[in-house]
Amino acid sequence: MIRSSGDIVPTMPDDEEFSMQQIRDYVAGTPQVLGQTQDGYLLFQSKESSEKAPKNEFASAMYSQLADSGGGLFGRVFLAHPAHVAPYWRQAKR
Repeated sequence: MIRSSGDIVPTMPDDEEFSMQQIRDYVAGTPQVLGQTQDGYLLFQSKESSEKAPKNEFASAMYSQLADSGGGLFGRVFLAHPAHVAPYWRQAKR
């Protein structure tokens, strides 16, 4: 998990994969996949995140390499290895 402050909090799934609730807790809302890094990691953010939350500079810089970020990312962002997420998420953003 990448906090707005830029702090990185290492996380592991409770089982083999992160549950929907775990991802929801990490992004503080309804998760959405923003894209994949060059290494195949999935980048999640809350659908409800808004510019009212602090800008996440570290995650925004990472995201700008994936797509036109349109101003950046706000709030907490979750970066997950594809082996630890359900197939649904891996197919959500191609």
